Amino acid sequence: MSRPEDILQQHRLKHTRLRKAVLEKLLAADKGLSHQDLSKDLEVSCNRVTLFRTLHVFEEAGILHKIMDPDGTSKYAYSTHPEGSDTHSHAHFVCLYCKEIFCLNEVALLKGLKVPKGFEKVQLDVQIKGYC
Repeated sequence: MSRPEDILQQHRLKHTRLRKAVLEKLLAADKGLSHQDLSKDLEVSCNRVTLFRTLHVFEEAGILHKIMDPDGTSKYAYSTHPEGSDTHSHAHFVCLYCKEIFCLNEVALLKGLKVPKGFEKVQLDVQIKGYC
C-alpha cells in the first residue's frame, strides 16, 4: 500500500493534514466512501466545502474516482491503475440493498473491449448491480 505522503508528492500536491487524512481513509477503505462518511470519520477538523474541494483536487489529479450509488450519492475510492496505464478502468459492484459500492480490480474483460473505428477510449465505467 502506498503512503499518503508519497501519493501527494507523486502528484505534486501540497501536503496538508486534511489531504493526508483523506488519503489514509481512502487507502484503508474496502468500499466507496461518501463525503458524509469521510467527514464524520476524519480526525482532522474541516468544513464541508474544504472537504469537497480536496475530493475535487484528488479526482482531477487521478488519485480517486467518483461513483454514484443508486440514490445518486457520490462515493469516492482510491484509484489504482493497471500496470502500464494511467487511466481508471475497472468495474464496480453496487449493492442494491445496502447501497455500498466496491471496486472490482479484475480488468481482463475490460482490456479487450473495442470501440467503433475512429473513436478513442478514454474511460470505462462498468457497474454490476446485485445484493450483498
